[in-house]
Amino acid sequence: MVTAVNSYGKFFEAKTARPDKYWNKKIDTLKSRRDHCKKNSRRWQRFNSNVKKMERKRSNQNKDYQHKLSLKMVKNTKTNTIIVGDLKVKKMAKSKKLKGKRKKGLNRSTQNQGFISRFIGFLTYKAEKVGKKVIKIDESYTSKECYVCKKRHDMPLYKRTMSCDCGNVIDRDKNSAINIMERFLVRQEATI
Repeated sequence: MVTAVNSYGKFFEAKTARPDKYWNKKIDTLKSRRDHCKKNSRRWQRFNSNVKKMERKRSNQNKDYQHKLSLKMVKNTKTNTIIVGDLKVKKMAKSKKLKGKRKKGLNRSTQNQGFISRFIGFLTYKAEKVGKKVIKIDESYTSKECYVCKKRHDMPLYKRTMSCDCGNVIDRDKNSAINIMERFLVRQEATI
């Protein structure tokens, strides 16, 4: 999901189509069936070519969605600067708090977030084409820190709403978008 906020406080949310979730199940099933075959037999090769075909389809659908979303964001941005969070995917994958299937699922989803870096790449080149800049801001703790009182909360990933002692109740992605914009504005004031 992509959540953005403009300088007027208006939110833009785009729920990802996530074709990878659809294709991952099919690919895993085929890989499982392939693994029960003798390697390099005709049956194994047929399963293997089907796996590669499905992986290509998944990748192409993801790219198509990213191209369309990045173009929509660039066209709908009236300012000349787009600010994005600089996500440290490798650090997220190294987190040792989860174990077993939950850890595997998190690693798969974060590593597939080459999806995120590719999206930022598409956004950058499309923005530059029309004379806009894309600036990366450190994203650490932006979804856990209240944008009103700046208090940091320890929140598990499954908890989507942040409620603070100061009375602020907001979706964690929207909170993160506001914090990223505020960090950019503070950085801009420091350079002036």
